[in-house]
Amino acid sequence: MVIIPTEKRFDWKHPPIMLFLLVLSNVLIFFVYQDGDDQQIEDALIRYEKLEYFETEWPVYLKYLESNDVPESVIAEYSQLYEQGNSRQLTFYVLSDLRFFDYLNAHWVSFHEPEKGDYWKDRKEIHEKFGSTVIYGYGLKSKDLAVQDLISYQFLHGDSLHLIGNMFFLVVFGFAVEAAIGHFRFLLFYLVSGLAGGVLFVMVNQHSPNALVGASGAISGVMAMYLGVFRLRKIEFFYWFFIFVGFIRAPALLILPLYIANELYSYFTEVNSNVAFMAHTGGFVSGAILILTALVVSPKMLDEEYLAEDEVESPQQKDYAKIYKAIGSFSFDSALTGIDEALEKYGADYDLLQLKFRILSARDDEGKQQALINLLSYEKPSASQLEKIERIWLDNQEIKESMPNDDILQLGWRLSSLANLNTSEQIFMLLYARGIKNETLSHFARKLAVAFEEREHEAKKVRFEKAADEIYERCRRY
Repeated sequence: MVIIPTEKRFDWKHPPIMLFLLVLSNVLIFFVYQDGDDQQIEDALIRYEKLEYFETEWPVYLKYLESNDVPESVIAEYSQLYEQGNSRQLTFYVLSDLRFFDYLNAHWVSFHEPEKGDYWKDRKEIHEKFGSTVIYGYGLKSKDLAVQDLISYQFLHGDSLHLIGNMFFLVVFGFAVEAAIGHFRFLLFYLVSGLAGGVLFVMVNQHSPNALVGASGAISGVMAMYLGVFRLRKIEFFYWFFIFVGFIRAPALLILPLYIANELYSYFTEVNSNVAFMAHTGGFVSGAILILTALVVSPKMLDEEYLAEDEVESPQQKDYAKIYKAIGSFSFDSALTGIDEALEKYGADYDLLQLKFRILSARDDEGKQQALINLLSYEKPSASQLEKIERIWLDNQEIKESMPNDDILQLGWRLSSLANLNTSEQIFMLLYARGIKNETLSHFARKLAVAFEEREHEAKKVRFEKAADEIYERCRRY
């Protein structure tokens, strides 16, 4: 489930200074400071495996867990992994538990040292290599909690997708919150929400072998603050729930319970997930408490003039809202009627065309074929929409039998602006094989030749130039 607001746009009269600094800090730390982490961890794991220390240390590690009152269920889970031969995962657990090395030093008489290498020297170097990574040096470790880590973990990320996802949501929610409550209050509430998310994560994951990293706890707080800032104002949200995608207008605070419920549901149902659902929950609750408390203490804190901007709904927004409301109440016939009326009134709209196709497909309605043709024939898609259209075409190859050749050709023409020309090339070959050899197809071949030349694919450039000339000459002849 995804629900994000679309009510506000960037307003440079209220520059998001702190938001910019937070995004910049996260990006620089990841690409500069964390750059060698993955390689360091991999090197430590490989060296440990080559020296074959695992079998010696595994029984000691089990005793270490027992001495630290780790629940039997956790020990049983680890033992099951051992029986299944998952030594790589267990090796990671052993090395990432930095306190275990101190336990080894304190109990060295209780086990026989491995013969390979200089055990204590090599083992110390492996331990230091793992511990010197940014993630394990400054991430939030349940088994080795440090107060400063409650702040530092918020600026670290596991991988580039983790970073991009977090920064997207921070920007979407953050600029409006900062404009509404002020720069320094925004930064303070952001950090406190991240701290609260970290504390809740540690409380419910006391025996986690992993270090928590990521800004998602703090960002969850910003999301809750956004809803608290707008409170009972009806604002526009984009939602994505299974096959249903669209926009709704609703009082902002009504969305907050959905956010929290979704995190709690995911926590209890996705038990093997690496997502820190409880950190998100802690951030949501903290952000909501912070903003609502601040509003009680200082009711004039908010920039009401900024919040009041763009509140008037246009006729088009009202018509779209009726469609999404109908979908929300499962009145799909009313939604389809509203979509058709909106398309006739306002012209083709990618989101509405896609929504109509999805509804008809879910109902296996006979009109889904024409809805698919209309979607594929959308004339002015954005770059991201064009990529989606290409995927829809590839996933519904049966449509090529009923879609008019001219529409297919126009689709191929539009898709030729994508980086990958495979689909456009396939469409050209399909039409050529059908005997469609008119001037428009010649122009399409010429366009493909230019596109392949831009991509420095000389052989295909020449091939399509020849095809364009051949088709053009045939048109002139006949």
